[in-house]
Amino acid sequence: MFDWVWLSRVAGLGLVGTAAGSALFFGILGRTVFLEPNTRHLNSEAAIAPGKTQAVTLPPQPLPLLTLPKSPPASEVSQKSLPVLSRPFDLKQSLSTYQPLFAAPTSLGMVAIGVAEGNYRLFIENGNLYVQQTRFYFGHTDPGNLSWGDVVTNYGPCSDQGRSKGDITLAEQLCLERSRSRLPTHLVDLNAAGIDPERDLEALLNVADLYNQAMPIHSRHFPHALAIAKKGGLKGIDALAWARTASFYLNVNNELDLETGSNKATGLLGICARENLPITEWDCVYKDQLRRVKAIASVVDKYRQMYQSNTN
Repeated sequence: MFDWVWLSRVAGLGLVGTAAGSALFFGILGRTVFLEPNTRHLNSEAAIAPGKTQAVTLPPQPLPLLTLPKSPPASEVSQKSLPVLSRPFDLKQSLSTYQPLFAAPTSLGMVAIGVAEGNYRLFIENGNLYVQQTRFYFGHTDPGNLSWGDVVTNYGPCSDQGRSKGDITLAEQLCLERSRSRLPTHLVDLNAAGIDPERDLEALLNVADLYNQAMPIHSRHFPHALAIAKKGGLKGIDALAWARTASFYLNVNNELDLETGSNKATGLLGICARENLPITEWDCVYKDQLRRVKAIASVVDKYRQMYQSNTN
């Protein structure tokens, strides 16, 4: 299991390459470009064509919003202790805060996942928040599954992995049920890592999206990876993207391990290989995770804008 001392040592040596480069804490950000094929043209007319536009179902009470400051330069980073929660964790209270985010396909949590997937477009109009289904909502081939020769069509707001067989209503129901069923685990894991879910909406939305995107074990490791990222001085979007990427590095015991573990994001790595992208395994996964983190941040920013404009 790696720790701050190991991270500092590797970053100081400036090692590069697939294994060592994947562990660089400060030198890995923003070097390469990577987009999944199904999200490559999200701003085109074809991608945002004729889906239904609906008002976003907002939670009954204001959500805990955090700003997303930029990370400091590596030279300014100092070793810090893990965050200490200022109040006891109350799972029941946290569930009451966040369950409304997954109450309907147009609830804010499902919208965040859908925007990260490329299945929703979110916009503000006349002080209201609206979501529009993109063409991908009605079926698109999952590019990650192609990495192991499996042709799967996703439907609805999330990666339903073909479970709905094209029934959009069923796809929406399955996405909601899967997200809601995992919510208690996400909240407990975040708290165990020293992250107060009642004060970190972005962390909760990202762990929910990671659970949607990948095997469950990676979302289980994400909170601990996020705590390490914050301990190392990363903040906001940088910390979230780093933690999501790090969660894919597991050793033979399925433990989070950047020192001896291997990158388990086989779907994303397969996409990079098929597209002949000359990048490291870390960069391949990081750029996809950064894209998703930014997509989720854009949802939170629009919610913040709308909430602030309506309270002024």
